[in-house]
This record gives sequence, C-alpha cells and structure tokens, in this order.
Amino acid sequence: MKPTLADQFEVAAGIASGINRHAASIGIDSDPIARACGLDPERFGIINQRVSLDRVCRYMEALALISGDELFGLKSAAMFVKGSTGPFGYAMMNAPTLRDCLVFMGRNLQKVSETAICTLEIGPRTAHFEWTYSPLILHRDQYVDMSTAQTFNHFRAFLGDDVQQMQLELERDRPKNVNYHKQLLTRKINFRAPVNALVIPAELLNRANPNADPQLFGMMSQQMDAIELRRTDATDPVAAVRLHVAENLEHNTPTLASEAERLGMSSRTLQRRLNEAGTSMQAIIDDCRREMATRLLLETKLTLSSIGYKLGFSAPAAFTRSAIRWYAMTPSEFRQKNHAKS
Repeated sequence: MKPTLADQFEVAAGIASGINRHAASIGIDSDPIARACGLDPERFGIINQRVSLDRVCRYMEALALISGDELFGLKSAAMFVKGSTGPFGYAMMNAPTLRDCLVFMGRNLQKVSETAICTLEIGPRTAHFEWTYSPLILHRDQYVDMSTAQTFNHFRAFLGDDVQQMQLELERDRPKNVNYHKQLLTRKINFRAPVNALVIPAELLNRANPNADPQLFGMMSQQMDAIELRRTDATDPVAAVRLHVAENLEHNTPTLASEAERLGMSSRTLQRRLNEAGTSMQAIIDDCRREMATRLLLETKLTLSSIGYKLGFSAPAAFTRSAIRWYAMTPSEFRQKNHAKS
C-alpha cells in the first residue's frame, strides 16, 4: 500500500492489543482486514513496535462498520493487555499517585501516540489535560474511544467509582447511545468538542495507587525520558515542509518565507533544499492538495464546497479547475466514478 502523508504519525503497536481479540469475540476474523489497511497484526503483540496511527484508525473504523457497532472501539478496550505498550504502560500502572500518573502521561503521551496537541495544566481547583491528533488523521473516533477507555481503566486503580467526578470532552460526534460511554468513562461527558479534554478536580490528584510500585515507576519513567520525540524538521526539511503544508491547508497555507522562518533557515537556503529534492513550494502545495482531495472525496461525505475550503481554495471554481488537471474530470465525477467501483 502506497505510503501517505498521514503515515508519518505513529502509535505504539501494543496500544491496539485488544482489537483483534474483541473482533474475534464477536465472530470477525480481523487479520485480513488489518492487512488490507496496510497493517501486520502480528506486530500488535510486540513491545516497542510502532505502526501507522492513521492505518490503525482506518482499521478500527472498518471493523466498526463491519460489526455494525459504533461502540466497537470503546468495547475493545476491555481486551487491552495492560503493559503491552512497554514502559509507558507499566509506568501508568505503577504511578504512586494520580498526580504522578497525569504528569507522566502529559510528558510522554506524544511518544506513544503522536499527537498534534498534548498539554497538561494543574491549577488550584482542577487539572486540565488536552490532546488531539493531526488533521490528516481523518477517521479517529474508534481509536480515541479505545485509548480513552484504556486510560480510564488506569485511573480506576486510583479512584474507583470517584472516576465519575472527572469531566470528559471528546471531539467525536455524539453516538446514538451514550450510556456505554457514561458507564466506561464518566457520566460527565460532552461530545463535538474542539479538542479532547479531561478535567479532574484537584482534590483527587493526591489519591494513592494501592497497586503502585514506586521503584518500578521510576525505572519506567527513566526509560521513557530516554526516548526522544521524533523531529522530522531536524532530519528532513523537505518532508517537514510537506507535512506542515498538508496540515495547514485549511487555515493558512504556508509560504516559502514562513516555512523558512519556522525551520530556522533563510528562504534562499530552503529554496535550494527544495530544488535539490526536485520540487518547489508550489509543487508541494499542489501535491498535498491532490492527496488530501482524493482522501476527502473518497473517504468522507463532505460537500464539494467544504472540501475545497479544507484544501485552501478561495472559490469552488478553483478546486474544480485543479481537480480537472489532477483527474481529468470534475470532483463530483471523480467521486461518483470511484464510489461506483467500490
């Protein structure tokens, strides 16, 4: 399967350890589906392996569709093997207090599941944790459900039923039946939020973990501290420009000057690097628009005008002209033709 821009975001393979087991429990052979999504299901059980976050998300959405269960991801968390994410999971299990667990998660979540935003603020009344993923990850409701439920399973070791005092906001659309979310997560839950967010009353932060092993927590924390965040910018400026352009088409399409400043180099140096790679700023923007247009047309039900806006076009006619150049047909014709094949 051809790599995509979204494949640059990875997740610890072990976080998906429960997906196949849950699928099997409801009579679905998920291995062929995983492979069709470009994943090797054998890697899910290997500690320290990493796989494409986008492909895991697609895999879970496909299983939710096949099973006819919009709560597939949430239910699969029950099959998750604690510790399958390696030092991250073992540290979460052995944190002495909820505060220790939250601070550790705030420092290290990006190393396990690459996020676009991951912030933790602890104030006098509440702790506020926010996270979200790259806009290139189009379908992530099932994954967010599963990973959030896994996190709440850790929190229950500290809080028991008091986990219901937490407030949770999720980006996903409101499911038809919210009872299972309220049962597995918290009754204080809202949907269609700008970012995923968790609000925890400050009085809960010093709750002790009855199963904690402080020495093991310290060892696992040290192992995670030794893992550096992947920095595409430092190793491949051209790839960094391509990714940043793709993520920002909708709001503020980057320019050569803005990208050079972001990467800490002159416009002339960046232009030379792009020339050496056989590309240009305009070519990168066009390539990103084409890839994202293809995905949005085939993988979503967004209107053509909404897609054009997300691609950074100033008017629908501009999107149509580009589509004719890319596909030799209009966007609607391209969508209809390819949907007819599937």
